[in-house]
Amino acid sequence: MAINSIIFWFAFIAVLLPYFTVLRHSAKAQNVWLLTASYAIYGYADWRMLPLLLAVTVFYYFLAPAIARNRQTNARRATTLSTVGIVVGVGVLWWFKYLNFCIEQFTELFNSAGIGASTSTMKIIMPVGISFFTFKLISYTIEVRRGNIQPERNFINFGTYVAFFPTIMSGPIDRPKPFLEQLRHNHLANSTDLSEGAKRVLWGFFLKMCIANRICIYTDSVFNHCFFHNGTTLIVASVLYLIQMYTDFSGYSHMAVGVSRMMGIRVMENFQQPFFAQNVADFWRRWHISLSSWLRDYIYIPMGGSRCSEWRCHYNNLVTFVVCGIWHGANWTYVLFGTWHGLMVIIDRAVKPLRERLEARHALKGKRLYKLTRQSITFVLCAFGAMLFRANSFTDIVTIITNIGNGFGPLFTAGTTLMFTVGLFAFVVMLYKEYRDEYGGKALFMYSPNRAVRIGSITLAILYIAATGELENISFIYFQF
Repeated sequence: MAINSIIFWFAFIAVLLPYFTVLRHSAKAQNVWLLTASYAIYGYADWRMLPLLLAVTVFYYFLAPAIARNRQTNARRATTLSTVGIVVGVGVLWWFKYLNFCIEQFTELFNSAGIGASTSTMKIIMPVGISFFTFKLISYTIEVRRGNIQPERNFINFGTYVAFFPTIMSGPIDRPKPFLEQLRHNHLANSTDLSEGAKRVLWGFFLKMCIANRICIYTDSVFNHCFFHNGTTLIVASVLYLIQMYTDFSGYSHMAVGVSRMMGIRVMENFQQPFFAQNVADFWRRWHISLSSWLRDYIYIPMGGSRCSEWRCHYNNLVTFVVCGIWHGANWTYVLFGTWHGLMVIIDRAVKPLRERLEARHALKGKRLYKLTRQSITFVLCAFGAMLFRANSFTDIVTIITNIGNGFGPLFTAGTTLMFTVGLFAFVVMLYKEYRDEYGGKALFMYSPNRAVRIGSITLAILYIAATGELENISFIYFQF
């Protein structure tokens, strides 16, 4: 059930009304209702996956107290148990998301070596949001082992954390402690939460329907037939796909944050003006923050982070980003996507001393042109990464790079009229708002202190979405993860 679908909003209203009326005085009753609603909404997407969601929830619910009991008395056993939790989480993810890919790759390898192999892949259905809720469970296990949190004794609360319906489909990947603490008290209807949440949802609709869905028509046409396109079109499509990725995923994140806020629950922010990043590392501190911070805390830092030799630090960065790529899906294109970003972070770190000397010698820091240049270079590097992410196969990547190298030609223009009018105007509005957010001028649009400006902005946004938004059921990019 997509968060931008009509049926979701009917379901959400059905959840919200009793939540703030007959259940408002009891945190327990509200949480039971939230858990029930979360399972119903998740089951609507694919009811066959409900037993899996329940099974992993029960497993980790009982595993955590066992880890906590042994943390002081038998540290080795506690570590073993937490390792079991990590292995089970990764195993579930591997089975449903990567098994068929591994079988296919081994089959191709044997055939290429002259060893006949005709192993057929199994029909394994990938549960919606599996990459998100397995990472939640793994982080919960690790936090309990580290002693940062106590095991959640209330199964209803724990189940709600795992299956919370605004975030289970595509994140954000909430950390257990701040989320579970919010479930310990009841939530009353709050005009500020309802208003702020509704604004976030509206902004998410604007990004998704007026920008991402408009661009999607063009990028799909180019990347699905990349062999026929020249360098001009492929470069434009790569740039547009980075914009599409951002507006699609941040649009969902705004909606998820907004829906949660309307219920009085704060979830993790996922984006912070990534197009204003001055290097790729900074880009990832602003992009998919719940994933990048998860990888930092549970992979990069435990491997040694930056508190080690320079070469070891480079290795840690590369491994972390390769895992980031693999997390996105079972395709070599995602591995290349992660490797590319890892290499860009490594190169930036390697040249940092030279860059800082040049900045000091020529007093470059703080100059707008220098900052804009660095932001533009970062954008181009990330656009290339977006091309790797979007390409359907490794063969398509080779084709795209070859066609770009063969030269340029006329721009493919089919279906671009609405994209370069409706979509471009919406993108300029978004970029202007994010520019003001980045440089400390948030008193704009729906957040203006002037009531007339707020009401006018909200009205115009609704009318613009209704009149120009692509309302077809184009699923979110990150639903596949």
